[in-house]
Amino acid sequence: MRNLKQILILGLLAAVSIGIGLWAGLQGHSKPQAPTGYADLGGDFTLTSDKGPVGLADLRGKVVPIYFGFTHCPDVCITSLSAMAAALKQLDAAERAQIQPLFISIDPERDDPARVGEYVRYFDPGFIGLSGTLDEVSAVAKSFFVIFEKVPLEDSNMGYTMDHSSIIYVVGRDGIVKSLVHHGETPAAIAKALRDALAG
Repeated sequence: MRNLKQILILGLLAAVSIGIGLWAGLQGHSKPQAPTGYADLGGDFTLTSDKGPVGLADLRGKVVPIYFGFTHCPDVCITSLSAMAAALKQLDAAERAQIQPLFISIDPERDDPARVGEYVRYFDPGFIGLSGTLDEVSAVAKSFFVIFEKVPLEDSNMGYTMDHSSIIYVVGRDGIVKSLVHHGETPAAIAKALRDALAG
């Protein structure tokens, strides 16, 4: 738990000092290139939380914002999850009850379900963290056109980091992606995307 707190604290400091500009270098390849629009993104899947299997089909009737990241992420995951948590606070209780955020780790080598669950609950107790085997996670990421890559870190105890796209996929009540919220958007913009999905 102490390590997770240290990661979060250091990550927040890094995010502030680095700023959005550093992430711009990744933006050229961070946006999934869906062939013909949102209908080509996603699909049903089942991964594992710290409380057992969770399937997207099990969440029909709810709006499901999905974010792909990893618990050792030093910046963009923290800022994106913090923004999503802040967006949820802008919704009323009835709206919030119809939304189930998911965080999917693209680093299952280090992120087992227990670690992912503990990590996401630092941001909001209602977040669900998911992991699985590398093949399982890769298949889900591919279906959402998520780009991620393992990058070795020389002279670091971490060993490696993960480069990845930073997008919130807003899945509607019917299991279809309704919108994408890219990294750097405000909590207000995220809240609007969630409300639009609830209305649609």
